Amino acid sequence: MKLFSPNPNLIRPLILILICFTINSCKRSVKKAKTFSGEEEIVKLAEQMIKANGGKEAWCNLKSLYIKAEHNEPQMAIPYQSEIWRDIEQFDLVIEQKNDSFHAKAVINKFGGSIRYYDKRDTIRTLTENQLKEWEFENEHNIYVLLHNLSCTPQKFEVKVDTENRLSFYRDTIFYASFELDDQLRPYKFYIPNIEGKITGSIFTHWGIDEGLVHSAGGHPMDSSFTYRTEIWKPSEKSLKLSLEESLFIVE
Repeated sequence: MKLFSPNPNLIRPLILILICFTINSCKRSVKKAKTFSGEEEIVKLAEQMIKANGGKEAWCNLKSLYIKAEHNEPQMAIPYQSEIWRDIEQFDLVIEQKNDSFHAKAVINKFGGSIRYYDKRDTIRTLTENQLKEWEFENEHNIYVLLHNLSCTPQKFEVKVDTENRLSFYRDTIFYASFELDDQLRPYKFYIPNIEGKITGSIFTHWGIDEGLVHSAGGHPMDSSFTYRTEIWKPSEKSLKLSLEESLFIVE
């Protein structure tokens, strides 16, 4: 004897509900991935550039970065060492530069900036409000901060090919950055605005790859006012404050 006999009048609506649920689930599963706005072929090229440099996921996961490099300037007799600790999502930055003739360390964030000279100058300089704004603007347009932003929120950017045949990105119709790509789709020439709106550029002459991220390992600005070669490029998926000792953020 059956304890339960299904009611055919109840089964039909249940099947319809299951069908609708399945269709809606499928629609959600094929939802288009976030990408840039712009002409299809140009958007495709922008996506290929990000992929060639390690991919969106890797760049979006980048939270902080340590770089050690050797710099040469024409007016200096000997090179100097530069170390940069940069938070990628927040304006938080520590820079230390030195050689046998000078030694300076800067700690800069949205709350203020101080530069400590440990050489014969033996002083501390506090950044003015305008200087701090300029540093923050430059940080926002740093190549690695920029690649992180393009990877995490591509839908906020429009991409075009400009009159110089550069791949150009705009945020809220405002120019953000542009690139010239090499035969491997790496951005070997990089152009950004400064805080006054003037376009400045850099050339990347050497490349490295660390933890899946393709990055510049050497280069110079367009005016060749200095050159650099990277010795250490260490990415982290932790914020700068979580990655480092608190003492690093102190100048005294």
